[in-house]
Amino acid sequence: MVSGYLSGKTNEWGLNILNGVHNHVMEPALEGHILAGRLKKDDKKIVRDLTKSKMLPRNILINLKNKRPHCMTNIKQVYNERQQIWKANRGDKKPLQYLISKLEEYKYTYFSRTQSESATIEDIFWAHPTSVKLFNNFPTVLVMDSTYKTNM
Repeated sequence: MVSGYLSGKTNEWGLNILNGVHNHVMEPALEGHILAGRLKKDDKKIVRDLTKSKMLPRNILINLKNKRPHCMTNIKQVYNERQQIWKANRGDKKPLQYLISKLEEYKYTYFSRTQSESATIEDIFWAHPTSVKLFNNFPTVLVMDSTYKTNM
């Protein structure tokens, strides 16, 4: 058993080893340990670059393990890093605010319907500018892609 303390005189940390015997067998490998699996700075850059290239997380992990055979990173760290990248890109906007800003930036036609008593969005519809042009030129043919909850 080990206890730590902060010395009042020197303002430094110290350790007291009360019993030098482990209460468990030492693991032969650090597989799955949070510190051993942590992404290094170069790994984070690789994840960022491959995420920009639309590579799947499992393929990013395979790429990392091929570059560093002793790498103990797991898929959870890759997902967490991708989440941090998306969060940094989004800034302080909520996901729906970010979506609407991108729709406006790329000049999509969009319409949203809110609840009458609050500002909660019930429905949102958007269409690519080229699709709107095609619809204006050929209004008798209409194709809709409604994929909401198709897997349920």
